[in-house]
Amino acid sequence: MAITGVLSDALVGRERELYRLRTAIQKRESQLIWGQRDAGKTFLIRQAISGLPEAERGKCVYWTGTATGRHLVSRFLRGLYVAGDPVVRRKVHADRAGELTMDRWLNKQSLLRLRGILFSAAEHGDYRFFVDHLPPLTHKMAHLLKEIMYRCKTPVYLTGHGYSQREIGYARSLYWADEYRIQLEPLAESAAQELLEMCISNFGLASLDLAGFREEILHFSERLPGSIVKMCELAADSRYHYGDRVKLKLVHVDYLMQANRLAMNQTPTFVQ
Repeated sequence: MAITGVLSDALVGRERELYRLRTAIQKRESQLIWGQRDAGKTFLIRQAISGLPEAERGKCVYWTGTATGRHLVSRFLRGLYVAGDPVVRRKVHADRAGELTMDRWLNKQSLLRLRGILFSAAEHGDYRFFVDHLPPLTHKMAHLLKEIMYRCKTPVYLTGHGYSQREIGYARSLYWADEYRIQLEPLAESAAQELLEMCISNFGLASLDLAGFREEILHFSERLPGSIVKMCELAADSRYHYGDRVKLKLVHVDYLMQANRLAMNQTPTFVQ
């Protein structure tokens, strides 16, 4: 989903959570950001990072999606290389590799060596690692993050749908207290209405007959910001129009189908 216009910078009703996450980033405190799908976890992280001073922003390494342990280590190393980390660059350049050939270089290294380089770079740098949309962690994946957090003194910011073992796997032991968890609940009624009005303007819906539209959107979305935005984006498509009315039930069904397809693509494989 490409968010355009005013919505690209709009963080409505999440000021307290944004302040808490930015404070944790500045204090180098690991956090679990959790909430239902479309609660706005990814958007919150991106807003928190974008609001940091440039020097701190350049020290944030972000990964989203499924990954094996080796894949995650490799993505972190690539991020550190791009950030100009001297440890990583020295190792890569010693093997006569560079940014364009780094994937080939990563594939040639043993996982043990890659982990060693990552840990050395993290220990001597001032980084923050963000891991988004990762399936529930296996024991080995959780151990990898634990080593980064405690051995390397480098904070890790993880997203999840909850904080139980079913929802984040063995990472539960890393974020065991409320002080290490930021919950994104459904928006307050007033904030959800504010976001909805911004969406109506952003997606050009004001020219349509919106009788009952606002109430139904808030009901179907359960006041989750991502749901509000995505359903309004669908509602702007003429395929969902009957005259100047929006076929909102069809919008809701298609939104749910898209969410289910995404969930299936993110089903954990538990490879290590």
